[in-house]
Amino acid sequence: MGVMAWSPLKNGFLSGKYSSATTGSVDTGRAHLVGEPSQSDYVVIDALNDVAREIGATSAATALAWVQSRTQITSTLLGARRIDQFEVNLAALDVTFTDAQRTTLDQVSAPSLNFPAENNRTLARMLQFAGATVDGNPSIVSPLLQVSPTRY
Repeated sequence: MGVMAWSPLKNGFLSGKYSSATTGSVDTGRAHLVGEPSQSDYVVIDALNDVAREIGATSAATALAWVQSRTQITSTLLGARRIDQFEVNLAALDVTFTDAQRTTLDQVSAPSLNFPAENNRTLARMLQFAGATVDGNPSIVSPLLQVSPTRY
Protein backbone atom coordinates (compact mmCIF):
# COMPACT_ATOMS: atom_id res chain seq x y z
CA MET A 1 0.00 0.00 0.00
CA GLY A 2 1.23 3.50 -0.78
CA VAL A 3 0.62 6.72 1.10
CA MET A 4 0.44 10.05 -0.71
CA ALA A 5 0.93 13.27 1.25
CA TRP A 6 -1.94 15.68 0.62
CA SER A 7 -1.16 19.40 0.87
CA PRO A 8 2.45 18.98 2.03
CA LEU A 9 2.86 22.78 2.13
CA LYS A 10 -0.29 23.12 4.28
CA ASN A 11 -2.14 25.43 1.93
CA GLY A 12 0.97 27.56 1.44
CA PHE A 13 1.69 28.02 5.16
CA LEU A 14 5.02 26.14 4.69
CA SER A 15 5.96 27.87 1.44
CA GLY A 16 8.16 30.50 3.08
CA LYS A 17 5.60 33.31 2.87
CA TYR A 18 4.80 33.11 6.57
CA SER A 19 6.79 33.69 9.76
CA SER A 20 5.78 34.72 13.27
CA ALA A 21 8.23 37.62 12.88
CA THR A 22 6.38 38.92 9.82
CA THR A 23 3.75 41.55 10.48
CA GLY A 24 0.91 42.45 8.19
CA SER A 25 -0.97 40.31 5.74
CA VAL A 26 0.71 37.96 3.30
CA ASP A 27 0.00 38.54 -0.38
CA THR A 28 -1.83 35.35 -1.29
CA GLY A 29 -5.04 34.69 -3.14
CA ARG A 30 -5.84 31.70 -0.95
CA ALA A 31 -6.02 33.46 2.43
CA HIS A 32 -9.74 34.05 2.08
CA LEU A 33 -10.21 30.29 1.55
CA VAL A 34 -7.87 28.81 4.16
CA GLY A 35 -7.46 31.60 6.69
CA GLU A 36 -4.28 32.62 8.46
CA PRO A 37 -1.90 30.34 10.34
CA SER A 38 -2.69 29.67 14.00
CA GLN A 39 -0.20 30.07 16.85
CA SER A 40 0.50 26.32 16.73
CA ASP A 41 1.04 26.57 12.96
CA TYR A 42 3.67 29.26 13.56
CA VAL A 43 5.66 26.89 15.80
CA VAL A 44 6.03 24.55 12.82
CA ILE A 45 6.50 27.38 10.31
CA ASP A 46 9.28 29.03 12.30
CA ALA A 47 11.12 25.74 12.92
CA LEU A 48 10.88 24.88 9.22
CA ASN A 49 12.15 28.32 8.21
CA ASP A 50 15.11 27.93 10.60
CA VAL A 51 16.03 24.50 9.20
CA ALA A 52 15.68 25.83 5.64
CA ARG A 53 18.10 28.67 6.44
CA GLU A 54 20.56 26.21 7.99
CA ILE A 55 20.68 24.04 4.88
CA GLY A 56 20.47 26.88 2.36
CA ALA A 57 17.17 25.83 0.80
CA THR A 58 13.74 27.41 0.49
CA SER A 59 11.12 26.60 3.10
CA ALA A 60 8.97 24.96 0.42
CA ALA A 61 11.79 22.69 -0.76
CA THR A 62 12.65 21.85 2.86
CA ALA A 63 9.04 20.96 3.72
CA LEU A 64 8.64 18.79 0.62
CA ALA A 65 11.97 17.04 1.24
CA TRP A 66 10.98 16.31 4.84
CA VAL A 67 7.61 14.87 3.77
CA GLN A 68 9.19 12.76 1.03
CA SER A 69 11.90 11.50 3.42
CA ARG A 70 9.29 9.90 5.66
CA THR A 71 9.52 6.14 5.16
CA GLN A 72 5.76 5.67 4.99
CA ILE A 73 5.28 8.26 2.20
CA THR A 74 5.44 6.83 -1.32
CA SER A 75 4.29 9.89 -3.25
CA THR A 76 3.91 13.60 -2.59
CA LEU A 77 1.25 15.72 -4.27
CA LEU A 78 2.70 18.96 -5.59
CA GLY A 79 0.39 21.94 -5.94
CA ALA A 80 2.49 24.31 -8.03
CA ARG A 81 0.48 26.76 -10.11
CA ARG A 82 3.45 28.48 -11.73
CA ILE A 83 6.70 27.24 -13.24
CA ASP A 84 8.81 29.01 -10.58
CA GLN A 85 6.84 27.19 -7.86
CA PHE A 86 7.37 23.90 -9.69
CA GLU A 87 11.12 24.55 -9.87
CA VAL A 88 11.23 25.26 -6.13
CA ASN A 89 9.33 22.03 -5.54
CA LEU A 90 11.81 20.06 -7.65
CA ALA A 91 14.69 21.52 -5.60
CA ALA A 92 13.39 19.36 -2.73
CA LEU A 93 15.07 16.38 -4.45
CA ASP A 94 18.47 17.87 -3.56
CA VAL A 95 17.73 18.59 0.12
CA THR A 96 19.28 16.39 2.79
CA PHE A 97 18.90 16.66 6.56
CA THR A 98 21.08 16.00 9.55
CA ASP A 99 19.56 13.79 12.23
CA ALA A 100 19.10 16.87 14.43
CA GLN A 101 17.23 18.76 11.70
CA ARG A 102 14.96 15.78 11.01
CA THR A 103 14.28 15.39 14.74
CA THR A 104 13.39 19.09 15.01
CA LEU A 105 10.88 18.83 12.16
CA ASP A 106 9.47 15.56 13.52
CA GLN A 107 8.96 17.01 16.99
CA VAL A 108 7.32 20.30 16.00
CA SER A 109 4.99 18.64 13.51
CA ALA A 110 3.88 15.74 15.69
CA PRO A 111 0.10 15.81 15.99
CA SER A 112 -1.50 16.42 19.37
CA LEU A 113 -3.65 13.42 20.08
CA ASN A 114 -6.50 13.34 22.56
CA PHE A 115 -7.18 10.85 25.34
CA PRO A 116 -6.02 8.08 25.69
CA ALA A 117 -3.03 8.62 23.40
CA GLU A 118 -0.75 10.04 26.11
CA ASN A 119 -1.67 7.26 28.53
CA ASN A 120 -0.96 4.68 25.84
CA ARG A 121 2.38 6.28 25.05
CA THR A 122 3.54 6.36 28.67
CA LEU A 123 1.83 3.31 30.20
CA ALA A 124 1.35 0.72 27.47
CA ARG A 125 4.88 -0.74 27.40
CA MET A 126 5.10 -1.17 31.17
CA LEU A 127 1.68 -2.83 31.31
CA GLN A 128 2.22 -4.99 28.21
CA PHE A 129 5.80 -6.12 28.74
CA ALA A 130 6.30 -5.77 32.52
CA GLY A 131 10.06 -5.25 32.49
CA ALA A 132 10.87 -7.36 29.43
CA THR A 133 12.97 -6.09 26.55
CA VAL A 134 11.03 -6.37 23.30
CA ASP A 135 12.57 -5.58 19.90
CA GLY A 136 15.56 -4.10 21.70
CA ASN A 137 13.41 -1.67 23.70
CA PRO A 138 13.45 -2.21 27.46
CA SER A 139 10.37 -1.62 29.57
CA ILE A 140 9.86 -1.12 33.28
CA VAL A 141 7.48 -2.97 35.52
CA SER A 142 4.41 -0.92 36.30
CA PRO A 143 4.27 0.25 39.92
CA LEU A 144 0.68 -1.02 39.88
CA LEU A 145 1.96 -4.56 39.32
CA GLN A 146 4.63 -4.28 42.03
CA VAL A 147 2.20 -3.41 44.82
CA SER A 148 1.22 -7.00 45.48
CA PRO A 149 2.14 -10.48 44.24
CA THR A 150 -1.56 -10.96 43.70
CA ARG A 151 -2.62 -9.24 40.56
CA TYR A 152 -5.91 -7.36 41.00
